[in-house]
Amino acid sequence: MGGTFAEQLRGYRIALGLTQQALAEKAQLSEQAVGALERGDRRYPQAVTVDRLAGVFGLSGAQRQAFVQAASRKGKPRVCTDVVVPRQLPADVAHFTGRSGQTSVVAEALRSPGTASVVAVTGMGGVGKTSLAVHVGHLVAGDFPDGQLYLDLRGHSDRAPVAPLEALGVFLRALGLAGTALPATVDEAAARLRTELAGRRMLLVLDNAAGEEQVAPLLPGTAGTAAIVTSRQSVLVAQARQVRLDVLPEEDAITLLALTAGAERVVAEPGAAAEVVRRCGWLPLAVRLAGARLAARPGWSAGALAARLADAGRRLDELDGVRVCFAHSIDGLAGSDDPVDRAASAAYPVLAWPDLPDLPVLVAARLLDMGEAEAERVLERLTAACLLEAPSPGRYRLHDLLRVYGAGMAGPGREAALVRVLQLYNAVAWRGLALANRGSPRLKLAADVDDAPDLPDPWTWLEAERAHVVAAVAQAESGPVPLLAVGLFEFYRTRGLWRDWQLVCEKALSHPVSDLVRAYLHSDLAVARAELAQRGAGDHHAAQQHIRAGVALFEEQGDDHATARALNNACYVFRLGGAVEEAIEFGERALARHEDLGDRGWTHGLTLVNLAELHGQAGDHEARRRHLAEALAVLEPLDDAHGLAYALVVLGLAQRAEGHLEEAVGTLTRSAAQWRRIADAPGEANTLTDLGETLLRAGQPEAAREALAQAAALMARIGDHKGKLRVAALLAEVPEPTV
Repeated sequence: MGGTFAEQLRGYRIALGLTQQALAEKAQLSEQAVGALERGDRRYPQAVTVDRLAGVFGLSGAQRQAFVQAASRKGKPRVCTDVVVPRQLPADVAHFTGRSGQTSVVAEALRSPGTASVVAVTGMGGVGKTSLAVHVGHLVAGDFPDGQLYLDLRGHSDRAPVAPLEALGVFLRALGLAGTALPATVDEAAARLRTELAGRRMLLVLDNAAGEEQVAPLLPGTAGTAAIVTSRQSVLVAQARQVRLDVLPEEDAITLLALTAGAERVVAEPGAAAEVVRRCGWLPLAVRLAGARLAARPGWSAGALAARLADAGRRLDELDGVRVCFAHSIDGLAGSDDPVDRAASAAYPVLAWPDLPDLPVLVAARLLDMGEAEAERVLERLTAACLLEAPSPGRYRLHDLLRVYGAGMAGPGREAALVRVLQLYNAVAWRGLALANRGSPRLKLAADVDDAPDLPDPWTWLEAERAHVVAAVAQAESGPVPLLAVGLFEFYRTRGLWRDWQLVCEKALSHPVSDLVRAYLHSDLAVARAELAQRGAGDHHAAQQHIRAGVALFEEQGDDHATARALNNACYVFRLGGAVEEAIEFGERALARHEDLGDRGWTHGLTLVNLAELHGQAGDHEARRRHLAEALAVLEPLDDAHGLAYALVVLGLAQRAEGHLEEAVGTLTRSAAQWRRIADAPGEANTLTDLGETLLRAGQPEAAREALAQAAALMARIGDHKGKLRVAALLAEVPEPTV
């Protein structure tokens, strides 16, 4: 486009469909200035104004030169036409895989007109930051015809980071300056770099930056230039668009493995290939190293490599480059002048040692043996260094390979750190039990338990930590594991967490314990295993062996009250296993103990309910009615929700069996309300299922549908597959509503 500057300005504006106001906003000028330029009132604008306008219009090459020349008093370009055009980008990455969304975001941001564009790409070591930056650099190279500058700033390297003045000198020499023309201070050199870049459309790739102080002097200042910064640290320079990289999706990771190792290896063993990338944590660097290892060993199968990677102790030996990459991140913190950085480096092995799903601040504080505020500062510093992720406020997570690396650095204090976490879980569990059941005889075991932290609801907190408790217990060689298992009894039972309960009790029995605690553990494990067996996931015989051991140990202790409770549990365990006669025998022994002790407490009531149900199964309906009446007479004055709920469900089913459907509906409704009162999800779910079936028999399909829908939701929440199948079968029997 020829003509005067005013004519060219107007022509380019109209061609882009911009108003004077819109152009002024994009070029950071006033609307009056744009109007004056188009009218020719200002024929020779300043160079910075011309650069901004050219950037908005996306001008380059001859078009940009003509535009600049039209604005010159002497009719000559403002920049030297004999310009060095550096092309410093490394070769594009072979087999670049995935990242389509991030690629588009970065490319679009770099092409944004009007201002100097800066994109900061951050993420953990090995996640592919440099690969993305170089790949995008090649994609947009045509948009930056005046050149592309690249520099590895060595922020995380065996060598010292590149000093800002040194980096500025590298760039200025690439642009044609040399010798005495190079400024001697950072400020002067930074200003000179911005001057040299003004009027050019250039891309800078600042790779592997140490942080903001290193990067800030290197950034361009005028429209038409852009920069990509990669770093393992957060780079929060004001104008930077932030793009954080995570590991690859599994599909992309498998594709990368196929491209590196050979597609035929992956096609031959798709399951093993998926296992390889999973063991690599879907980290691009690790996947590439695994693929290269396979490619160099034609005799190996993907399955063979997957088996070698399954051993966490040797995993990093198989992926040695990953270890070096991670070491740079940790060493950078350890060598910092900032005491928080050094504290974060020292903390990392301790945080990595316990294989927990994630780390809430409270748990991290116990691991590190420091206050929560101090622990959070350390966690945030590690997150800023891309050594931790923060999936939600107050919770932090380690990548699998970083955990393996960090755990390998853990020193002799690691076991003590895990014990402190177990003491935390133990204190919360017993505090929850005390709030839920102040009369529990187990509380006498908690005399030496640490004070619990101030939590609004201990059991709600434990629900979020369920997997963490099981993981910590599984790793523990010492600490209060047996006492923790005993304290979790009511928590696990009321939530139907039978598998968690079994795992914790089994591990607890492997620790040194007193006979009394061992008795509780056998009794609890028996109930958990019986409940699992009832759902097709356990062994009734094993459950019965445990309850026999528990009863024997309680009898040896000479504690008649505890023995009576254990006998009641034996009655329940054998009933679930279908051993009706033996269950009745245990129930009668428990009942005799209660009567000898003059005990009319809730365990006495539960024993009567168990016997009522068993006599009903044996066909003795008179005994069932008698025991139920006695049970209600014991439990109702106590206002014990658990006992009442159990008695009422057995009574309701008895009423249904005898054809008293209306009475059964009322009784089962009362039972469900009692279960709900104590948040006993398994009890409520099963009772609502019984209620739905009873309503269906009573000819109330809509009410049945509602009860069964509530039961289905509860079964799904507690993971009761067998219960879900029963509810689904009953819902299939409910007739559709008539229109």
